[in-house]
Order: sequence, then C-alpha cells, then structure tokens
Amino acid sequence: MARKQLVAALLFVLAGVFTVGLTFATVELPYLLDRFLQSAVPTPGFDSQASSFALLKTELYVSHFRLRLIGYACFGLTLLLIVAGFATRRSGAAALGAVVLMLPVFAQFAAVMFFLAGLGLLNLLWLPVLDISFDVQRLGAIIRAPFQLWQWLFARFGASGYWPAVYLCIGGGLLLFFLGTLAWLRARARHEGVAVAWVYRLSRHPQYLGWILWSYGTFLLLLQGRYPNRSWGIAADLSWLLAAMAIVGVAMLEEVAMRRRHGAAYEEYLRRTPFLVPLPRAVRRLFALPCRLLFRKDAPERRREVAAVVAAYTALLVAASAFFYGSGWTNVREALTSDERRRSGMEELVRRIREEPTARAAYFRTMRLAEYGEPAVDHLARMLGDTQAAVRGLAAEALEDRPSARAVPALIAALGDPSADVRGRSVRALAKLRAVEAAQPIARLLGDPERRLRVLAVRTLAEMGEAQGADTAIACATAPEPWFREDCVDLLGILRVERALPVVVARLDDERPEVRQAAVVSLLRIGTPAARAALERARRDADWEVRVYASEALRRLGRSGAGRGR
Repeated sequence: MARKQLVAALLFVLAGVFTVGLTFATVELPYLLDRFLQSAVPTPGFDSQASSFALLKTELYVSHFRLRLIGYACFGLTLLLIVAGFATRRSGAAALGAVVLMLPVFAQFAAVMFFLAGLGLLNLLWLPVLDISFDVQRLGAIIRAPFQLWQWLFARFGASGYWPAVYLCIGGGLLLFFLGTLAWLRARARHEGVAVAWVYRLSRHPQYLGWILWSYGTFLLLLQGRYPNRSWGIAADLSWLLAAMAIVGVAMLEEVAMRRRHGAAYEEYLRRTPFLVPLPRAVRRLFALPCRLLFRKDAPERRREVAAVVAAYTALLVAASAFFYGSGWTNVREALTSDERRRSGMEELVRRIREEPTARAAYFRTMRLAEYGEPAVDHLARMLGDTQAAVRGLAAEALEDRPSARAVPALIAALGDPSADVRGRSVRALAKLRAVEAAQPIARLLGDPERRLRVLAVRTLAEMGEAQGADTAIACATAPEPWFREDCVDLLGILRVERALPVVVARLDDERPEVRQAAVVSLLRIGTPAARAALERARRDADWEVRVYASEALRRLGRSGAGRGR
C-alpha cells in the first residue's frame, strides 16, 4: 500500500514538473531569451516597413548575414520534419515540427521595432512567408472568431472578456496538460496499453487539447495592444493555425496506430470518448463531413487519409479567413444592403462626425464611414472642404489610409488648405495613387512655409519619377536637425542625383550614425563608381550598421559594375 502511495506521489510530482516547465515557457522564458538575444545579437532599431529607405536597409542587413538562406532552410526543415513524421509514423517528430511552426507567436514578446530583433529572430522561420507579404499571416485570422464571439457575449453585459479568456485558456490548458500527463503516467506505471481513466474519459487527447488551449491563450495575450512586449506589426494567426492543425493531425495519426495495436478494445474507447472535447452529435457529424466526403467514413484509418483530412480542414479554414477577414464578407454585406439604407447610413455618420464633441469618437465614426469603400469617397471628398479644420483633417486621414482616384480633384484642392496636417495627408494620399496630374500642384509645395512639407513634396515627386526638388533636398541635407538631414540624404539617393554626390559623401562624417547610414544607402542607390572610395572608408566606421551597409553596398556595386542600386 505504501509503495502504491509513493508511486502515485512520484507520478504527481513528475506531472507537475512537466506542467511547471510549460508554465515557465509561457511566463518567464520568453523575457529571458529576449533580453539575452537583444544584448548578444546586434540588430537595427527601426520599423522595417516604414519606408523604402527602411526596406532597403532591412534587405542589406538580411543579405549581409545570409538570414534569408537560414530562414528558408529552417522553414523547409520544419515542413520536412512534419511530413517525415507522418510518412514514418513518428508522431513525436510531427509534433515537434508543429511546435516549431508556432514559434513566431512567441516572437511577439520582443519589445523592439525591428522584426528580427531580440526574440523576433524566431520570425526567421517564417521569412519565406514574410517575403511574400507580412499580411499572409492573416490567412489564419479565422482563429480569432471564437474569441470575438466570447467578447461579444461579455459586451452584452457591459464587460470585457479579454482577461477572462486569457486566464481561462492558459490556466485551463495547463490544468488539462497536468491531468492528462498524470493519467498517462499512471497508465504506463500500471502497464495499461491504453489510458482511459480520469480526464481521458472526457477527451482522447487531453494533453494535446491542453497544449492547444494554452497556446491559444498565449496568442490572445499578445493581442493586447497595451502589452509591453510586442514585435512590430507581425500577426501570428497562420502560425498558430498551422501548428494547431499539425497537432490535430498527430493525434489522428496516433489513433491510427492505436487501432492497429489494440484492435476492438480501442475501437470501443473511440466510440464512447470524444476526440478532443465533448460536442453535440450534430456538430460532430458536421466536423466529420470532410472525411465522409473524401473517404465515406467518419474518421481516417490510414496515414494518407489523415494527411488528406488535415489538409482539407486547413484549406477550409484558410479560405474562411480570406473570406470573412478579407473583402469577401464585406462585399457580400454591401451587396445585401440597399442603396437607400447605405446612403442614409453614410449621411448619418457625416452628420454625427460634424457634431461629435470628442475627437476620439469622431475619428472612429470617420473610419466607419471609410469602411463603406467607394460609395463613401464622395462624402469624404466633400468633408475636405468643411469649415471645421478637425473634420477636414479626419477626411484627409481617411483618404490617406484608403485613397481613391475619385478623390483626386478634392485632394489636389486640399493642397492649399490652411492646415499643414491636411496638406500633408493629402500629399501622401496622392503619392499612394501616383496621380500624375497632381505633380505640378505638389511641386508648388516646394515653397511651402512648413519645411517638413517641402521635404514631403520632394519625396512624393521623387516616388512619382519627377526630378524636381533636388535643390531642396541638397539644401536641407545640412539642416541642424539630424532627422531632417537623414531624410534629405535619403531623398538624394531616391532622386539618384549624381551632382549631389559630394553632399552625400560629406554626410559620411556626420556626427549622427543614422545620417551616415542614410548616406551609405544613398551612395548605393546613386550607383556611381565614384562612390567606391567613400564606401571603402565607411567600412571602417565606428557604427556597425554603417559598416554592414557599406560592405553590402560595395558587394552589390561590384556585382553590377557601374549599375545602380535598388
């Protein structure tokens, strides 16, 4: 009797150790790793998506350290690990691959702007996807639906369900993992072929369910906008979705093996115990529909059937994400809304925007108006001529975020607005539209009393392919403000003005490393052989980023001869 109690106590402690390890991985380990990596691995400190200048610096950094090769190799090896696990019945290998796929979720713990800094290095795994677009991760956005439904239910009672959801998922997941581990260890200690006691009566895979719940809670935790440690703008929806589907596939794969090993006894257990969570029969049949359509059975019985079913479910969820969280659902909703109702709704929003006493509420109403798409453009264009500067500013902000060719005449007219904010946002909207007819009106801003608008005009004209403004950029390259010098030196690179080469080279001696970095990138863009000597000197700069960009610029100039940098 005493021996049984001792074994039970040891198993309890062992299950607790596993659970504490998972808790540590959630609460403390990401912070420790992030702090270590930020101090040990030098990375830039800027938003890699902020501008063409930031994008080029990011590309130079990634290229110099061969990070793209590393990222693609890691991504390929992870997929290979999952495929090999399925092909060879090694469920542990497939499960490990699933866990690795979810690592970008933890990358969000990095409290930095550069997406590869600190723990953000985990984003390397998804570099092949991020190279396509940072928004590809949103193809898994359907995973937010349960949480949004939960939030909606709490909102009915005037409360937020955010923290209850986080605590329930993380706490419940850890509890399930602990109970499942304990029950499994007890079954192994008793030499039972199948664990069927305790929590295994409610779920055939309580540990996997615990992992899914815990990881979903971690995902929700990092959605909190005020959370102190977040990576810069990279969603992890698709990462979590694919990892969860791989875990589901591993669970199915294990059941295939258990059927072969234990026969009728395990079949009986399958009939009386739900796969992950207890569900009504109608819901279970709905979830089994893809398998019935593919193989005319409720559950896969071979490895290839498991792979096909998991692939089908994943494709359905990705398609649902694209439809409901893309433009599909919005288009359907708009199609079902009558023109009269749409028009009256927009007019009511415009009226309330003008009468709204708080700026925050007016902003959200303006964004709601902009969600109507093209039908709202005429309203926003008229708001650009409103007597209230705040209303004009909101309209310009909305059109900057969602520019439309129909608004070009109103945006051009707004270039003469008394508000510098309205003028600036109108320029940026026209730049996104690449409205050629706006080039001359924008050129008139080269004499604007606001210096930042003069520089913005130069940038916009340069991005439109217009060479006007080079003299303005040369003049402000020696401005007293470092950020202004950096911006103007970058503009000289975009304009590719060879006569500005002495000005750019002179900035290699600037006191601020950010300006010297801009000078190196501009020399690459100008692409003249005369820049080689200056770049060789920059390779000995005190700032490591200047040295990296200079080395990469020389390599690219050498590869392209006298060709120009991107």
